[in-house]
Amino acid sequence: MRASCLAAAALLAISARAVERAHLVPQSQFDAIASEYSGEAAQENTRQIVQYHRIQGSPMMEAVASDVVLPKLKALGLEASIEQFDSDGATRYQTWISPMGWDMRGGELWVESVAGDDTFVPYRLCRYSDVPMCVSTYSKGGSFQGELVDVGAGTSDRDYEGKTVAGKVVLATGYAAEVVRQAVIKRGAAGAVVYPDALDRPDHPDMVRYNGLWTRAGEIGKTSGSFQISATQVARLHELMAHGAVRVRGTIDATLGRGKLTLVHAYVRGTDAREVLITAHLDHPKWSANDNASGSGAMIEVARTVQALVAAKKLTLSSTLHFMWVPEFYGTMAYVTKHPEAKAPHIVANLNMDMVGEDTVKTNSRFYFTRTPDSVPSFLNALLEDVLDQTKGAALVAPTGSRHTWPAEEAPYMQGSDHDVFLALGVPSTMLGHDPDWTHHTSEDTIDKTDATEFKRVGVFAAAAAAFLASAGDDAWKRLGTLAVAEQVADFTRRAGRASAFGDGACVPRYRAALGALTSTSGPVPIVPGTGHGAHPLAIQPFEGSAFEPLAGADLAWWKDQEKRFGAGGPGRDLVVYEAVNFMNGRRTSAEIAESLSCEFDTTVDAAWVDRLIAVLGKLKLVAS
Repeated sequence: MRASCLAAAALLAISARAVERAHLVPQSQFDAIASEYSGEAAQENTRQIVQYHRIQGSPMMEAVASDVVLPKLKALGLEASIEQFDSDGATRYQTWISPMGWDMRGGELWVESVAGDDTFVPYRLCRYSDVPMCVSTYSKGGSFQGELVDVGAGTSDRDYEGKTVAGKVVLATGYAAEVVRQAVIKRGAAGAVVYPDALDRPDHPDMVRYNGLWTRAGEIGKTSGSFQISATQVARLHELMAHGAVRVRGTIDATLGRGKLTLVHAYVRGTDAREVLITAHLDHPKWSANDNASGSGAMIEVARTVQALVAAKKLTLSSTLHFMWVPEFYGTMAYVTKHPEAKAPHIVANLNMDMVGEDTVKTNSRFYFTRTPDSVPSFLNALLEDVLDQTKGAALVAPTGSRHTWPAEEAPYMQGSDHDVFLALGVPSTMLGHDPDWTHHTSEDTIDKTDATEFKRVGVFAAAAAAFLASAGDDAWKRLGTLAVAEQVADFTRRAGRASAFGDGACVPRYRAALGALTSTSGPVPIVPGTGHGAHPLAIQPFEGSAFEPLAGADLAWWKDQEKRFGAGGPGRDLVVYEAVNFMNGRRTSAEIAESLSCEFDTTVDAAWVDRLIAVLGKLKLVAS
């Protein structure tokens, strides 16, 4: 049976390749896009965006939207507008608590004294105007001072055992929000200084990490500020602390209050009611170039390119291309909450551009697009695979860019940006990005790490895929359907072979059945019994961490255990839970969902685990059982 299924799969794949030698995007259309798209223009857009401290809910985030992105779009003749939502540290959009508005003006951290050393000369550790990331975002304005106390990670009760931190300044390696909640709000510390742990990119000791406090409205009276320093700087502090108590003083000029989540929309209109949605998050601290000024700058150029080709009658759209610059997650959650139409089938697909302009040699990285997860079987994987092959074959370079070979590939589904939101709504979605990247979320993510050639390659890839989705006729969609079947056949064949090799008896028959179904149909089929997508959630995924704060007792213990169970090289608890909820469509049984998760993540999940998850989420009012 296995042999016959695999043989049928191979024949179908070979047949599809023989018939579909031409790429899905007509070569003339692809060439027009490649000729029009400018990597230098995308890089210049990025260079202008990085001048702003683009923190969600902040006046500078609003300023970059209204002073840079919107005027550029309007100057290009695009239909464009701004949309705003309340952001105050209390208003929720689904499970996400909107960040407070944060007006940041300046900040400095000084080492004031070392006990017993009368010759010590105070010195400045960091200044916001020099390194914007050195002030943890959403820090409260004001001054704090005190003796430094190293508390390790500083994120759990055990880190504080035997240590008195009230009135002192903690030195910690954990995420700043957790450190401040543990040390300042819970234990009365005066403030916090956060540094990288020994395993965090030790080859780059001068980098400063991006951390945020995500202060809530009810915490303003109890919280304080936090600074970020480098490994080199903390090494010097540790040397001083070995000789006596070290006192520091931090001053932050900032205001926390009500703010706005600012989104920018642009449209190239088609003739029907559907949309192809291209997204990029505009936020992140000043200087952050690849993450994600690059995606935002590249998307402006994608919009310009498509608009120019439509105006020149080289491209005709049936579906509207909708470009959306967002505050990551928070703005997208607000948007889909207020726009219930923003789901499948109204949105044909979502291309999320997140870190797309890297110099891959300088960042030691490679470009990828993510596959859709098993909960959203889709034509999108086959389309992007084909367009990537076409883009690679074009060997594109920008006049001022590199001549590097292009490390570009398909990657398994991974979470981490706004595509997660749309996948949870049944929209075929992908993230375009780069990984690994040693500069990620640090002061090293600067414009010199970008490359006009990479901007051109990724921008053409995104524009060509988007143009196909918005303009393809019936024959083109049928061709894509054939390729999508072949792509799924190849995927199931790989999975069946891998499952056989590892002796996974449960998954092999599952893949055989899927292969049999595929060879007898004309289009992609769901991976598990039942059709349709999406749970009956009371909140749209992904769930924000605060949604789980009410858990207590046995439920809290179980929830924490899942982090250990699926961590340490596994898929991760949040990803498994995300997919489990996506599979809950009111027709699949707990056993079917468990089997789906087990085979997707090469792990073991049973029906009892799914039932327990449903019970926990039900108590939190996140799903309706």
